[in-house]
Amino acid sequence: MLSYKPITQSQFWIQASPFQHYFTNFSGIRDTAGTSQYADGVRGRIFNIKGPRTLSEVTMTVPFDPEKHAEIVDFWKSYGCEFVTLTITPVSCGEDPQPIGQRTITIPDAQMTSLNFGVADRTSANVSTIELTFVMDTFTYN
Repeated sequence: MLSYKPITQSQFWIQASPFQHYFTNFSGIRDTAGTSQYADGVRGRIFNIKGPRTLSEVTMTVPFDPEKHAEIVDFWKSYGCEFVTLTITPVSCGEDPQPIGQRTITIPDAQMTSLNFGVADRTSANVSTIELTFVMDTFTYN
């Protein structure tokens, strides 16, 4: 009998170093291989072939605190080519979560490509957020 223990989407610690904050949302890893089609010139069939892989952009979001998150805005404004390390760690549920097992998603070579914050609507009670978008070339899950 197959036995496994799934976790909820809320059971992750989401971090981006050098920032000293946790994030509440992470879009997830999407690693996709390109495909191409070809005909062999004989049969009436189109064939598919898998090509190189690419990682899609990822986003991280957190409720916006104008003071605490000023360092993120300043980092973006300096607009260097610095790499950021993203870590997404599965954790137990409850008031004192702890890492589950030894595995963590690590993205060591992320570069910030977009900053979105300051969305305002004076008629809304929705929480304001800050959203960061990153590109990367690698990830590990170990």
